[in-house]
Amino acid sequence: MTDTTTRELILQDLRSAAPFAAHATTPPRDLSAAYQLQDAVAEQLVTDPSFGPVAGWKIAVNSAALLARFGMSEPVSGRIFEGQRHDVPAELTASDYRQFAIEPEIAAIIGTTLALQDAPRDADTVKRAIARFVPAMELLDMRDADMPNMHLPDAVAQNISNVGAVIGGPGVAPDQLDLAGLRMTLSLDGEIQHDATGAAPQHPVEAVTWLVNHLSQRGLTLAAGQVVLCGTHSPIWYHNGTGQIEVQMSGLGGVKATLT
Repeated sequence: MTDTTTRELILQDLRSAAPFAAHATTPPRDLSAAYQLQDAVAEQLVTDPSFGPVAGWKIAVNSAALLARFGMSEPVSGRIFEGQRHDVPAELTASDYRQFAIEPEIAAIIGTTLALQDAPRDADTVKRAIARFVPAMELLDMRDADMPNMHLPDAVAQNISNVGAVIGGPGVAPDQLDLAGLRMTLSLDGEIQHDATGAAPQHPVEAVTWLVNHLSQRGLTLAAGQVVLCGTHSPIWYHNGTGQIEVQMSGLGGVKATLT
């Protein structure tokens, strides 16, 4: 199976929300090959109005527990496309997804482009480039993937199940973030489904700093106006059907999406 063939198969799967197929290689692909494939798929998706330009990035596997589980020394990243980025109040159609799920996350809104030629960047520089932190939901379509047994590079090649993000607010400046005391609640139709305090997988400034330097190694830039999802505060939360989903983060505000 050629790389071009694999790219076309993944594009077809993503556009149709088909059941997840790894389109695996022998020997299994490594992360370098996975990112090359993710980039090749993205080159096609940015020309598709349903996806559009890159509006931001997601960071995954950035908790100590998940790094250990997957045997990783650093997190992984995927893209958020403009056609799938939503501001509150977001209206989503349940039938658009095969297996809908969300993750509640802090999102960094980038205020200043971090130019490729100036990499690597330290945390103080990155912090100054962040306009604010806001509450967000990562939108996922798991497509019946067997996540516990997933070969991680196969997920990375397919953008780690991301199908967008909902961005809330009002948010806070980086210096005002109280991470240890931050309480997150996830509710469905007004009933709390998950409640956690101090559950961020890592400090979001550290997460964005890792991403900036990771992207620079791939010849990519984190641009002003883009958003960065800094890691989930709960396990993947699956939902089948309609309803109103709301995430509240103390000090940051809330984010809401209605599935119809």
